[in-house]
This record gives sequence, structure tokens and C-alpha cells, in this order.
Amino acid sequence: MQEDRQRRTCRTASRPALIAAAALVLSAALTGCGSAAIGATTKVEPSRQPQQLLPQALKEGKVVWYTTFADSDVDDMISAFQKAYPGIKVEALRLSADKLPSRLVTEQRGRKFNADVISADSEPVYQLIKVGTLTPYQVPQRPPLPAQLRDLPAGYGNAVYILTSAIAYNPDGVKAQHLQPPTSIEDLTKPAWKGRFSIDPSAINWYESLIASMGHAKALDLVKKLGDNSPRLVESHTQSLTEVQAGEPLASVNAYAYKAASLAKKTPGRMAFANTDPQPTAAALAEIARNAPHPSAAKLFMDWIMSASGQDSVVSITNHTSLSPSAANDASVWDPAKWKPAWSMPVITADAYDRYLEEYQKALHAV
Repeated sequence: MQEDRQRRTCRTASRPALIAAAALVLSAALTGCGSAAIGATTKVEPSRQPQQLLPQALKEGKVVWYTTFADSDVDDMISAFQKAYPGIKVEALRLSADKLPSRLVTEQRGRKFNADVISADSEPVYQLIKVGTLTPYQVPQRPPLPAQLRDLPAGYGNAVYILTSAIAYNPDGVKAQHLQPPTSIEDLTKPAWKGRFSIDPSAINWYESLIASMGHAKALDLVKKLGDNSPRLVESHTQSLTEVQAGEPLASVNAYAYKAASLAKKTPGRMAFANTDPQPTAAALAEIARNAPHPSAAKLFMDWIMSASGQDSVVSITNHTSLSPSAANDASVWDPAKWKPAWSMPVITADAYDRYLEEYQKALHAV
């Protein structure tokens, strides 16, 4: 058991390096070709009605989607789109949040334009906008944006869903160890929780949300206290929840609430979660890639996923939260009247992103 734990620790220690490598690729692209690329992508193409796009989209026959949607959700999202537009095939490449940006930059710098649409966390998407790998497009319908996303350049900011972080825990395991269920981040800094919780050292948007809600100094101090309490470092939010369900460790401090809520309904004895107030909140954006090989199909896919029906599919299939006023969001995950959103920083320079990532991981003893 001890050897297995050590192997898992070694594996988890590699992901921060991958995140940093991806950030360096973006930084290099910014340095090498930033200003010229930005000038090539400032014109916003107006939206068109689906019937105007459909004939050419059918000729193109497919759309290539680079996405960070969960593996378990991608096929159902594709089926929902193809139910509306059965003549258009969707080829999805599911990439982790650290690999999608560098993949797109590397391809385009090599003059390979494979992707039509990308969807990923707002921070790396903003960096992709800055290096000119995306092109602005005005969809016919778009949910109203919070103030924190309105600073994105014109033609961008298609919030395909939002993510909130919560404290996930195993109720049966917590009870068996005679612990109190954690309801605040500070709870997991207490001696009783030493070594009994996990944290994702790549969750920079969670750290940014802490900074937004309590200020830089207090946020860093809190993360240092968490790091000093021997958390298990995990490679992903999915891994953190799978391990909490199994009871080792007993909790995760920055799990995605949408997934925890779905698992809590299926296995209430092994999964529960607590939202904090303010509530760490981030956006995932969907945008069109520069020189998309199937431009009409790409626009049609974008129009669909940002429409009211597309957003309904996002919510019903994935349990993600939508900003669409008509969306039937999971009230246990999202209720701004109960938990005030503390938004991450989508409009952030590459230097600031790297600086926050480095100090966050150092505070967790992850590097």
C-alpha cells in the first residue's frame, strides 16, 4: 500500500511540469508573433441564420472539435448536435486543459490548421486569442456575460458553461474517522485533516478565485496552510473525486461541484459536497479556430452550442452550469443568491498566469 501511494505521488508530481510547459509554449508564441497575429483576427464576422450556413456546412460534411469536455459527455453532446443537423459529422479530440492550448499553437505554427472549434477554460483561451490562433465570431444567441468576462476582445467570450469548485468528501469515511464534515477551506488546514484530503496543483482558476475573493496575501497564506497539511496531489478533478468515493483520501478541497453533485446522487454514502461562500467560479469558452478547415460547419456548431437548445443540452448531459436565463441548472451547484460567485481571471497576461501558477504550486510543495 505504501509503495502504491508513493507511485501515485510520483505520477501526480508530473502534471505541474506539463502545465508549465504549455504556458511556456504560449509565452514563446506571444513573444514571437503576438502583435502580427492579433492584427489578423480583430474583424468580427457577423452572425448568420442557420439556413444560410447549412447548405455549405452540408458540403463540408464535418466539424473538428478540440475540447476539454469530459470523456463521458463528448459523445452525447455530439449526438445532440447531430440530431439537429444529421448531415454533419463531428470529429472530437478530447484534450486535457494543459494540452489543448499547446496542441493548437504547435499545429498552427507548423501551418497545420486542423481544428474548427475549441472549448476550454477561459484563461488559456484568452492566451490563444492573444497569439492569434482563434478568430472572432458573433453567434446569434449568447447568454449574458458577467462583468468579469466583458473585457475579452470583441467577438469572443462565448461562455459555453461555467465551473464552480466545492469541497467534496466521503460521508461514511468521515463518520468512521469521527471527523466533522468540512464546510470551509480553513477546515482542511486543521491538524485533524492532515494528509486526509487532496488538492489539484494545476487548478490555477481556483487559486485566482481565492485571490479575487480575499486578496492576494490572504489567498497565498491559506494555500500555504493547506500545503503544510500534507495534501495528496492529484492529476485531475476526476481523479480527486474517484479517490474520495473510494475513501482515500476522505476529501478534496477544490473538486468540481457539478461532478460531485452527480456522484452524490448516485452514491450518497460515499460522496457529498459543500459549496463555500464566496464560491470559486470560472468560465469555459467556445471559440472558432483561425483558418478553420470547415468554416460553415464550425459556425453552425458554435451557433447551436451557444443557443438556448444547445445550452439545455450542456446542462442536461453534463450537469454543467449555463448562464442562459432559461437553463434548468442544478440548484445544489449554482445559486448566486446563496453563494456569491468569486470569478477567476480570464483576462490575464501570460507572465501573471505563470507567476500565479508557480507560487501556487510552491505553496503546495508541488515543485
